[in-house]
Amino acid sequence: MQLRGRLLCGTVIALLLGSLWFTQAWATDPGDASPAMAPQPPGLNEKDLFPYKQKGRGTLAGQAFLGSPSGKAITQAGALVHLIPVTPYTRHWFDHSVRTTSCSATGNPVSAESTAAPRSLTDCAHEALTRLQTEKRLVPYLRTTKANPTGHFWFTKIPAGRYYIVSLIEGGSGAHQDERLAGTAWLVLDLEAGEKVANLVVTDCKSSLC
Repeated sequence: MQLRGRLLCGTVIALLLGSLWFTQAWATDPGDASPAMAPQPPGLNEKDLFPYKQKGRGTLAGQAFLGSPSGKAITQAGALVHLIPVTPYTRHWFDHSVRTTSCSATGNPVSAESTAAPRSLTDCAHEALTRLQTEKRLVPYLRTTKANPTGHFWFTKIPAGRYYIVSLIEGGSGAHQDERLAGTAWLVLDLEAGEKVANLVVTDCKSSLC
C-alpha cells in the first residue's frame, strides 16, 4: 500500500508540474504577446541635438530627383529639401517613414477603411514629414531649402554631424507619364567641421546611385 501510495503521489506531482510548464509556455508564446509589450519608439532627447543648433562652416550642394523607368531624372521646381540631424529619435522616424516599402510602417494603424482605399507611399511620407515638423522641440534643429527647376539645392553654415537629406517630390513637370512620378528622395551624409560637399545625389534609390 505504501508503494502504491508513493506511485500515486508521484504521478499527481508529475501531472501538476507538466500543467504548470504548459501554462508558462503558452503565456510566453511570442504570438500571444500583448501590443503593450512592443518596443516603444525612443523619446526626443534635446541633448542629442545641441551640436546641430549652432551655425557651422560647412556647405552642401546637390540635386534631388527621382529615377523614371526610362532612366530620366524627375525633378520638381520648388520641392522642399530637408536637412535632418540623425539622432535615435529621428533614426526611428526615418526607418519607419522614409526608408520603408509600405504605408503601415509609418505608424498609422491599418483599418478596414484604409484597406479599402490604400494610401500611396507619397501620402504617407507627406504625413510623416508634417508630424516631424510639428515637434516644436525639434524645429530649431531642422533646416529646409527649395530646389530649383533642375532639382539642385544648397545649404550653408552647417555644423558638423550626421544628417538625413530628404525631399518629397510630388510630381515632375514632364510631358510623359513616367516623367510625372511622385516619391521620396533621400541620402544619409556625414559632414566634417567646415567641409564643403558638392554634387550630392539625393534620389529614391531605385538605381545603383544609392
